This record gives sequence, C-alpha cells and structure tokens, in this order.
Amino acid sequence: MKKFGKIITLSSLVLALAGCGKDVLDVENENQPDFLKVYANGQDVENVASSMYNTIYSGEHSFSGVKMMLATAADNVSCSWGNAGMRDMSWEPRNSAWNNAPSYSNQGQTKHTFDRMYGAINTASNVIKAVNSGIMIGDEGVNNNRAVAFARFIQGYGYGNLALVFDRAFVVDEETTVEGTLGSAVTYKEVAAAALGYLDEAIQLSGTSFTIPAAWLGSENDLSNEDFKKICNTAAARILAYLPRNKADLAQVDWNKVKTYADAGITSDWNVMNDSYVRWYDEAGDYLTFNGWGITDMYVVNKMDPTQPNHWDDRPDFPYPPASTNPLDERLNTDFQYVPSNWFQAARGYYHFSNYRNKRYDEFYVNALGAKAVVMLAENDMLRAEARAYLGQLAEAAQIINAGTRSTRGQMPDVAASLNDIIKAISHERHVEMYTTGMGLQFFDMRKLDLLQKGTPLHLPLPAKLMETLGEPLPFYTFGTVAEADGVNTSNGGWR
Repeated sequence: MKKFGKIITLSSLVLALAGCGKDVLDVENENQPDFLKVYANGQDVENVASSMYNTIYSGEHSFSGVKMMLATAADNVSCSWGNAGMRDMSWEPRNSAWNNAPSYSNQGQTKHTFDRMYGAINTASNVIKAVNSGIMIGDEGVNNNRAVAFARFIQGYGYGNLALVFDRAFVVDEETTVEGTLGSAVTYKEVAAAALGYLDEAIQLSGTSFTIPAAWLGSENDLSNEDFKKICNTAAARILAYLPRNKADLAQVDWNKVKTYADAGITSDWNVMNDSYVRWYDEAGDYLTFNGWGITDMYVVNKMDPTQPNHWDDRPDFPYPPASTNPLDERLNTDFQYVPSNWFQAARGYYHFSNYRNKRYDEFYVNALGAKAVVMLAENDMLRAEARAYLGQLAEAAQIINAGTRSTRGQMPDVAASLNDIIKAISHERHVEMYTTGMGLQFFDMRKLDLLQKGTPLHLPLPAKLMETLGEPLPFYTFGTVAEADGVNTSNGGWR
C-alpha cells in the first residue's frame, strides 16, 4: 500500500492562467508559442490526448480528492481519522460546515478534484482547437474524428463531475471564454446541461469506426467505437440520475432520457487496470477499505442484516454487536469481515464505530494490480431499473433488479414491483455491491432521497484557493450545519 505518496499537481485551467492578467478561464491561444509547441503535429496531439482520462481518474480516485469524504458523509464508510476531510464531513450532529478557508488543512481535497477536472477539460479543448486549426492526426487525418470524440467525452465527463460535486462552475471550451470573476460561474444544472451536450456529440461522433487504445482509458484491451459509445451513454445517464440535490429535484429528472442513455450503456464492467501505484491507482478506495482506516458504516451493515443496529450510539456502554449468523444479504459473509474491536478513538465519537469492514478488494490491494471497476455493469443496470421505476414501469424495473447482483451475489429474495421497494433495493445495491467504485456514488444516492443526515452539505463550494485567485473577500461562502439546513444547499432531511 502506497501511503502519502508524492502527487505531482497539474495546474488547473483556472489557476494556470490566473496570473496572466487575461481572462482567467480562457483556453490557451492557438497562436501562443506554447500551444504551437505542444500541439505541433498529429502525433503530439494524440500523445496529449492519451493522458486526459488519467487526469480525470486521479481527480476522482486519488487520496487527495473528495471521494473519501463523500463516502463518510453518506454513511457508507466510517472513519474518524482527520485525513482527507473524512472526519470533518461525518461529525454527528452535522454542525461543522465545510471549512472553505484557504488555511484549512484539508482545503486541498476540493481543489484537487476541481483542478483535475479542469486540467483534463483544458487539454480536451486544446486538442479540438488543434484539429480545427488544421492538424492532421494519422494519414490524411484518419484519426481526427477519434481524437475529437474522445476530447468531447472528456469535456462531458469532467463537467459532469463538477456538476455533481460543486454548487457551480465555469463552462469554457475551445470557443468559449468567461471573465475571471465569481459571477461568471453558472449553476450546477447549467454545468450538467453543458456536460450532456459534449457527451451527445461524443456519442454522435462514435458512429464512425475507430479504436480507442487501451492506454487512453486504462483498460485491459483496446475499445471499439461501439464500446466507447456505451461508456459515453452510461456517463450521461449517471449525470442525469445523480444530479438532484433533493426529492424536489428528483421529481424533475427526465427519466426517459436516463432510460435511453442507460439502455445504450455499458454491457460489462467499465474497468481500469491498476498498475501497482504508477499511473492507475484507486488510492481512495484503498484507504476506505484498508484495515485500520475505513470501516463499513453500521447503516450499511444493517441493510445486509436488519438484526444488526443501524447506528452505533455515542455512549461507552453501547453493546458490541456480535457477528451475523444469518444475514439477509449473503455479501455480508463474502464481501465483508467481522471486526471484533475498533481502532478509532472514542473521544471522536463512538458513532464512528462498526463491527464490519469491507474485504472484497483485500487481495487486489496487495499490489494494487489488475482490474477494478470505475462503473460496474450493476450500476448501469440500476440506472436502467431506476428510470423504469420512476416512469411507472415497475414490473420491468423489478425484473432487472431481480436478475442482477441482488440475487446472483446477495442471494436476497426478489424485490416486489413496488416503487418504494424498488428504490430501496437500488439504494441497497449502490451501498453494498458498488462499495468504493464510483466517486460519490452513495452520497449522490442519499442526497436525492433526502437521506443525508441533517446539516450535511448537499454540494461543495468552489475551492478556497480559487476564491483567493478570484479576489473574493473572506470569509468564503460554504455549506453545512444544522442551523443552515435549507434542503437546497444543506440537508434538512436525514435517515435518522
């Protein structure tokens, strides 16, 4: 396990240009020497394009990003250690707003994810600008379409992540610039709409035959244009389904579009081949499951065995729960491990304690080598089922769920064709089967169902260092605390 390894920070689109006295969010001018040097010919452009998804992957799955703290905020994983914002996003009650001060020790978590998304988006915009300026990739530009399709995918995927995590962002591309002011940022809904536009173009461009090299996506094998199109469709379905901040937003989702995207989505796990801590490493997933770090929240344990408590009360005499003997979900035995004692400090809250940890990836993380899913086929299946459920196609939704991992791995009884039961079953799979796969997956699921504990931020503010660059006065805006629970920026619901 590679602990606290050095991470080379890629300057984001925002911060890289902030000191130039230009539009802060302008992509690099194609007439600048640096642009001409980096994008001098087709091979140079492809070399740059090949690293774009790795930049996004780091923003999603690095220790330095938001994945770990979103997992604890969602009561999917419990961890009282002060690293990576995990403790500060999981205090009970949730009376600590996200600390958006530039001096905060964990301020870099939001900055890292934000910067990596814009680093990839900026590169994608420049790849498209290079092609539009006449660069030929391959013989007579035979690979131009592939490069542009992949760049549009990166723009869509990157902006999608920004829309899911932050309350606002700046939408720029190879043709669009904005002034470097906070007022130039647009709402997460507008960012999501832009992301879907880029993904739709990537899907359209993927109608032409090409091959995506394995190294571009960290995949085991090269991908055909048809398989790449499936990834684009799943990415679009995820944005639409995970965007809502509350049940009111949830009611406005275009589930017909989600259904169309998800039905055209992935037909096998979307895996990334981790390479022993070199370029591809789900570092956050490692810490969230490593013995002595993250532990499975009792909220999730209770889902798999309702005889287990769903919360560890904050008192020293709370009875230590024994191991389950007959769980409802067999994965409690296959994917999780009983913990007879806890490694957390009681002074930080007994509510962080649990009696189970996830062991599913223990062998994988010995060397962090091989395939780990970014998006499981099961996740796309749940999107297909969810769309049908909210469209009133309950029997079809139940059929998809009952044919999936709920039955094949969990050995659970079939879910009834009831909207309430179906939504609970989908949430169950996201908490259990998809443990540590997608960044923020459980957080997004809890958020739209009004299940995040009261006082939990529903999204994160723009990073403190960016606010400094934009010249905003202190204190910078933020979200969280029970007192500020408005159901719009901060949860006013909660499962308990």
